[in-house]
Amino acid sequence: MKNINIEGNDSSPKVVMDSERGIIELEGNSYPENTFEFYEPLITWIKEYFELHEKTTTTITFKLKYFNSATSQVLFDVLDHVQEGKSNNVLVNWHYDKDNENGIDDYEDFSEEFGELNIQAVPN
Repeated sequence: MKNINIEGNDSSPKVVMDSERGIIELEGNSYPENTFEFYEPLITWIKEYFELHEKTTTTITFKLKYFNSATSQVLFDVLDHVQEGKSNNVLVNWHYDKDNENGIDDYEDFSEEFGELNIQAVPN
């Protein structure tokens, strides 16, 4: 399984998906021109990863400063696949700006929707 490393830019996040280390990270802004096209290979990777690495300890880190509603839909899809394919060895770190009310609101929305996942709020 090939790892994915994408350098971020103003509208797309930095992405690190490393199957050997059990790491999935998204960092930066996420409002690419075609959100679903950008995230499609990442979702495919996640599905395959959890099929092949069911027992691997996995850390998922979201450090998204800003994301649009299309990205929000994709994040729900990503976490849905994680919840379906997970063992008990998944930790999700949700970084948010402690001075931005929307950041904690987003964390609460996702943690409530995916209660089976261990989603931790990490204030920055």
